[in-house]
Amino acid sequence: MSSETLGEYLRSIRFYIAFMAVFFLFSIAVGYTGMFNSFFENPSKFLKKISSFIDMPHISPWTVFLLFFALIFLNNTLTCFLAIFTGPLIGIFPIFSVFLNGGLIGWFAREYDEFVFILILPHGVFEIPAFLISTAIGLRLAREVFKPADERELKVELGRGLYVFVRLIVPLLLIAALIESSHIVISYYVSTIIGNMSAS
Repeated sequence: MSSETLGEYLRSIRFYIAFMAVFFLFSIAVGYTGMFNSFFENPSKFLKKISSFIDMPHISPWTVFLLFFALIFLNNTLTCFLAIFTGPLIGIFPIFSVFLNGGLIGWFAREYDEFVFILILPHGVFEIPAFLISTAIGLRLAREVFKPADERELKVELGRGLYVFVRLIVPLLLIAALIESSHIVISYYVSTIIGNMSAS
């Protein structure tokens, strides 16, 4: 991408980004309606088990922050990397990943409260664009596979996608993980202090 700017590349995949954004919204709606309830319950149970870790009283807030930050950042980075790298496999993983993540957001909003949408907003403004861009790149690579052999430039497109991953997606995910892990820890300890004050 020596002669192509980041902005030019993003404009070249704008239709893929738009498609994934619409599909993401559709997935949220599917999760919110309660369809595939059992499908979304299993990942949510796993998330609850991870969240219960914060209840351990002998662990300092700083340690909890670092652990949550590492978990969130590594999980999101791996998901976005796989969305790009597995794109040539006819785009199955990017599409499935969008459906799963969008559906989970809708499911949580249905099960708990629409306030979930506000809770994810601070980190979501960084994380969701990074996620959608990575899945759009994966879809772009899937399309490349279906081109005639003499027109196919899969290695070039993969290289362009990985360049965007390093230069744009990873920094966005880093910011999102810092915000999300800070929000989790601060919210928990503030609510604990308020609860203790009320009890006394």
